[in-house]
Amino acid sequence: MKESIIKKKSGQSGSTDTNIYVRQHRLEIRVSHQERKRIIQNSIDKGFDTTAQFIRCQAMNPGQAENPNALRQAQLACQFQLNKLGNNVNQIARFLNSGNKPDDEILLCLLQIQEHAELLLKQANEISGAKQ
Repeated sequence: MKESIIKKKSGQSGSTDTNIYVRQHRLEIRVSHQERKRIIQNSIDKGFDTTAQFIRCQAMNPGQAENPNALRQAQLACQFQLNKLGNNVNQIARFLNSGNKPDDEILLCLLQIQEHAELLLKQANEISGAKQ
């Protein structure tokens, strides 16, 4: 039995594949035209870069073909939203530090920021809970 060869660098195939081993073996299967169309459509619907990634994920984790890119994209979207919230908090802090008193509009804005941050935390927990 051959030993697995470690890649020099993950993602050498041009995708975001995190597999560290060189894939040395090839599997071939025969499918009908309708099956092929359905497999390709399912891989697109799940957001995979390639049909091979989708099939590999389905085979390794039956029934749980989750796109590894989807979690990363969700994390980046969450980070973007948190950065926007941080900018708003900084603007409010600058306003208050310059000696201004908080008015109802600022208090309302702070409450909205808090609600939005709690919603992002809840979504992040749901995503991470789904992955575990």
